[in-house]
Amino acid sequence: MTDARVNPMKLDVVLLTKNSLKPCLSECVESIYSNIPVNRLLVVDGGSTDGTLELLRRYPNVKVIKDQLGTRATARQKGIDSVETEWHIHVDSDVVLCDDWFGKAWKNVTDDVGAVWGVAIPNEKHYYNATYAMSKLYRISVKDLMVRQMRSERAMMHDTLIRSSTVRDIKIPPNLHMWEDDYIGRHIISKGYRFLKVTEPYCLHNVTSVDRTRGYVTTGYLLKIYHYARFSQVMRWVLTSIPKSAWIFIVTQDFQASKTNFLSNVLIFKGWVAG
Repeated sequence: MTDARVNPMKLDVVLLTKNSLKPCLSECVESIYSNIPVNRLLVVDGGSTDGTLELLRRYPNVKVIKDQLGTRATARQKGIDSVETEWHIHVDSDVVLCDDWFGKAWKNVTDDVGAVWGVAIPNEKHYYNATYAMSKLYRISVKDLMVRQMRSERAMMHDTLIRSSTVRDIKIPPNLHMWEDDYIGRHIISKGYRFLKVTEPYCLHNVTSVDRTRGYVTTGYLLKIYHYARFSQVMRWVLTSIPKSAWIFIVTQDFQASKTNFLSNVLIFKGWVAG
């Protein structure tokens, strides 16, 4: 078992950006440098024009990697290919890390652990209200609900510590402009390592309702073509979303949260049918 008291001295951090000043890039980067022993901040940028790179270049040890014509998959690949440290961390530009993020993550590391994902707590009002209401329904905490979410088999990269040797040979399909994170997680597991989802550490996820809605159709499409969900499962999500959406409104009086919950499942179904 790895001694949790012996930390790697420095870690590379992979950050994907494209016009990422909003909602919280400054707070995100401050939390990285405050809570991670940074070797280099590897910024893979898709062609920002809003001042993103100007902000990031104020920080020490920043390497900018251009990926103007790429996808999230090619950006992840370029970030991973540039990593030099034994362990590295992926942090999304719309999250803010908790205090002592790395120290808490490292406590989960043993010899058979390939990655540690810290739970992403929604920080947008409607998204949080929906999550809070469902946590009341299942009688568990918001953190536990996010770890045990419906499609919890999916690996994610909001704030993820990775054993670099597990992804040295990875070749992410460039057309995976979504779910490239899951591809990385499955690759790590195929190497015989565990991909842990934990409630400590955590990050605050500042995704907006608009951002979430945009990806639901694509999610449904990917669920079908990669055989992650059967028709019966997707249909059940749509049907059960009706009483769940009603429950969300009863608990929170937030119509937008209730509406978004129902619409998300309808759009996932639409994407699955079109796949």
